[in-house]
Amino acid sequence: MKEFAKNIGVLIMIIGVLILVIPFLQGGISNTTLLIGLLIVIEGFLGHIFVNNLKNTKTGNIIWMIVLLVVPYFIFLFAKKTAYAEELGELKS
Repeated sequence: MKEFAKNIGVLIMIIGVLILVIPFLQGGISNTTLLIGLLIVIEGFLGHIFVNNLKNTKTGNIIWMIVLLVVPYFIFLFAKKTAYAEELGELKS
């Protein structure tokens, strides 16, 4: 479960790539599909950076919440806490 949580951003990026590739292979790609796929790939990239960043400050979390948007932030925050439960506990001590 920890490895899955550490790599959830990569999984989100793969979903974004699939959103881009499947319509391309079917020949029905549109600007909306491109925009949605791009946003999901970028969200996964930023989420991966957030989950694997061990600096845990209040100001940093507010900035990440703005960058990641509100709902994905809480998903990635849960993944971060799951992946680094012991390490974060050791850092705070």
